[in-house]
Amino acid sequence: MQNYIKSQTRLAFVQYIFQNEFLNIDYLESIDDFHKHFYDTNIAIIDEKKETKLKFNKNFLNRLFSSFKNNIDKKKITDDLNGFIDINRKFEKWDNILKSIIFAIIAELLITEKNKLKIVFNDYLNISKSLVSQKETKLINAIIQKYIDKNEIIKK
Repeated sequence: MQNYIKSQTRLAFVQYIFQNEFLNIDYLESIDDFHKHFYDTNIAIIDEKKETKLKFNKNFLNRLFSSFKNNIDKKKITDDLNGFIDINRKFEKWDNILKSIIFAIIAELLITEKNKLKIVFNDYLNISKSLVSQKETKLINAIIQKYIDKNEIIKK
């Protein structure tokens, strides 16, 4: 699969998690709706100041959905992340977009082979640069690094 399509799929995955966090939708019911409503829709690219069609690999996105649904325990992750946070605001009070990016990263890392970790992680950091500030991207980087070290979540 082309790198551009993988990046677009990861962006769609972040959007899916955000949608579920923001609207509090049942994950099982929204997967098919997400495919139907978001595939090939126009999205704005901030850096390029234009719109483009969102294309993603549906099979890869389904794999990410499955990892999120089956492997993500938000309460446990939130508790773990709160232990790493040195700022006054706990993880559950963060913006939904930040939480969505972090949940997406963790969900994919759980199904990623160790030799592809940096590629996946860098792609999400690049995606985050178009969604949040540079300071928040650095925070995501630091928090995920600590989470990885603590939990040894990477496949061997």
